[in-house]
Amino acid sequence: MPTVRKNAKKSTAKRAKAKAPTRTRSAAKLFSRREAAVLAGVPLKTVDKAIEENVVKTRRLRTGTLLDADDVMTLAVIGKAGLPLKSQTKRTIRRWLHEAQPYRPGKASELSLSDVVVIRLDPEFRTLVDQMMRYREDRLRLIESNPDIRQGEPVIAGTRLPVRAVAERVKGGDSIDDLLDDYPHISRKAFQTALIYAQSHPRRGRPARPWRDA
Repeated sequence: MPTVRKNAKKSTAKRAKAKAPTRTRSAAKLFSRREAAVLAGVPLKTVDKAIEENVVKTRRLRTGTLLDADDVMTLAVIGKAGLPLKSQTKRTIRRWLHEAQPYRPGKASELSLSDVVVIRLDPEFRTLVDQMMRYREDRLRLIESNPDIRQGEPVIAGTRLPVRAVAERVKGGDSIDDLLDDYPHISRKAFQTALIYAQSHPRRGRPARPWRDA
């Protein structure tokens, strides 16, 4: 009888481990460097330069170097500015986004940098913020990594469909509507989340710098 209880305990522990979320609670509201680049629509080198210049704040956790939502918004503004900006100016933009929250309804959406240079947030920027916030919530529910499914490769939750397979289909010319036709049991939101996740979590390549995540 003691042997039966011991085996049951091991089985329960194994199931709990398999269902564990891919991110810790500390990282749940943060974004990796690559996620920040994809969501902000900027090259990864723009993210790395902002980190090196101490324009954005980072947190170093077991999962890598992470940034918060204000950092992603800052990167998006820098990318859309289309002008070379000094580090101090970039930090001013981040402070404005963090303190004034101009992307919220009813908030003033302009920042005067000089007599001739003004940052103005258009409706497209608010759409980007909404997409970022939705992705932050959806990746926890819709993407999973289970060692018992495809050796832990990230898949759409409740399926065996790898997120990278979704990205390859879209890269090959298929649309999300095409994917919905082939997988009617999977939601559009799941495919959209899988696409962003795959783009920001490429297969591991050459080692990165010590302060970066792989």
